[in-house]
Amino acid sequence: MDFNINLRFQPSGWFIGVLAELNEQYSDWTDGSYDWAAQTTDFLHNPVPLPEFDASLFKTPLSQRAVNDLLHVAMALMSGDFLAVRAYLAQIRFAFVIGYPRSGGSYMTKELLRTVGLDHMRVSEALAHDGFPELRDIWYDREGEKPYFHLQSSAFQTAEFLVIANFYYQIKTRRGGDGTWLAPKKMHKIIHWAGSFKMLLGQGRADYLVTLRHPLPTAISIAEKSGGLPENLRFPAAQPRSAIERWVLNDLMMLGMPEAEIAALSYFEAVQISWSLFHGRMASSGLFLSNRDEITLLPYGRDALEGAIRSYRARHATATPPEPLLIHDKAKAFPDWHAPTNAAVAQMSGYWRSLGLTFPELTLE
Repeated sequence: MDFNINLRFQPSGWFIGVLAELNEQYSDWTDGSYDWAAQTTDFLHNPVPLPEFDASLFKTPLSQRAVNDLLHVAMALMSGDFLAVRAYLAQIRFAFVIGYPRSGGSYMTKELLRTVGLDHMRVSEALAHDGFPELRDIWYDREGEKPYFHLQSSAFQTAEFLVIANFYYQIKTRRGGDGTWLAPKKMHKIIHWAGSFKMLLGQGRADYLVTLRHPLPTAISIAEKSGGLPENLRFPAAQPRSAIERWVLNDLMMLGMPEAEIAALSYFEAVQISWSLFHGRMASSGLFLSNRDEITLLPYGRDALEGAIRSYRARHATATPPEPLLIHDKAKAFPDWHAPTNAAVAQMSGYWRSLGLTFPELTLE
């Protein structure tokens, strides 16, 4: 018995915005004024509006080719034909930067883009940063009062990302010495679909660069990017001030904590719990599927992060040295939180060790 099901897809604003750029129609995303890698500005809290373009955008030969590819890749992805997706991406090698917020991911992504000759302020955050595609554990959601199937939306956005990245990097950058185009992407949300992504792309088809930072300086950095530590040092559960604080709140709610309990947590404790949830998920997400050597663990610090960029620069014959990683050591101001956050790191190390994985040593940088 066969059932015919009609699926309707509407291209996202992210896909349309990058497609417009490839057609030399520029939005505020890529005019050089929008720095998604800024260390002190939470651009996700006050995002640039999604660009709007008229129907003429889709009439160019490039756009028609991209939309046609999108339909084929989306159908292959939705029907399970991952081999067709692999064949389509044969010329692309992704460099996925994965890590908890404020662990060096934006720095790594910016420097990888510079490695392939791109100014990060001319690359939209949709293509380079971690908001698109929107991957989640939860399949269902609402848009206003209307319920929708988020899993289907995520799958289509994944197809959009794969297609537009394939076009963008082949048009905008040079081919590497291995015959492929390197496509950097900050993508911490991949941990929700890590095993599936590795099956989709295939072994040896991507680099997975995992940035890791101690939870205490992470929490301090999140607070500073959100406007500073609250005066009472409590987590602002009722009114999160930034996209990252909303992300922390969602993590705590996923653990069944009511808002009153979350509001009673100290800022450091709230971030520490979210940090532990993220790294615990990572270990069992399928990220290490098949070949652990594809995963590069980068503990936060100049040696690891700048060293990784130098390695890429050497392979791509890019002579420019990496910009220095800015480190502000402020953990000394909170001595009472050294022991509990060090304990969280030790517990995570033990959990990874119980799974046969090695969690790196983390300092208070």
